[in-house]
Amino acid sequence: MKRFKIKMLIILSAVVILSGCGKVDTTYKPKESSELTKEQKVVEERMVIQIAKNYVKKTYGEFTDNQHFDAKKEKDGTYTVHVYRDLGNFNEGIAWLNVNPKTKKVIDGVH
Repeated sequence: MKRFKIKMLIILSAVVILSGCGKVDTTYKPKESSELTKEQKVVEERMVIQIAKNYVKKTYGEFTDNQHFDAKKEKDGTYTVHVYRDLGNFNEGIAWLNVNPKTKKVIDGVH
């Protein structure tokens, strides 16, 4: 009888240990509310382009009407801004900037 209890205790322990392994965490984790609405994205992109324009004006001098600023949001939340001049047949690159909309910091020369 004693051997039977010991064997059952071992089997029960093994079942408990094995059933606990590989358990999937099913706790609810809400998504962060950092997702911007469409309007907020437009406002943020305009702000980034204005920061880039201020930087280009300060660093490279006055800009002309044929100068363009294209912003692309990166995975880390910053924007890569391509500044170029449209000369008709081709575009003349002026700068590649990395703009952080939160800190308003600009890094020149990224690409």
